[in-house]
Amino acid sequence: MLEAIQHCEAISDKKLDWKYVETNRIGDHVWWISDVQKFKNHYPSWELTYNVIDILKEIYQDNIERWV
Repeated sequence: MLEAIQHCEAISDKKLDWKYVETNRIGDHVWWISDVQKFKNHYPSWELTYNVIDILKEIYQDNIERWV
């Protein structure tokens, strides 16, 4: 999460106002990243098209007008 915050700050060129809280928010999903090798074995021509930074940039670009 801290790495994602750093990326978001770099993308937006702004310091984010955030705090860590132990309690989960209502509706939060458990998030995990798994090994996709088994999937790739079944679908050898499949490849990732987005990395985390690309996704964060797209989220920022698609929402910047709402946040200003």
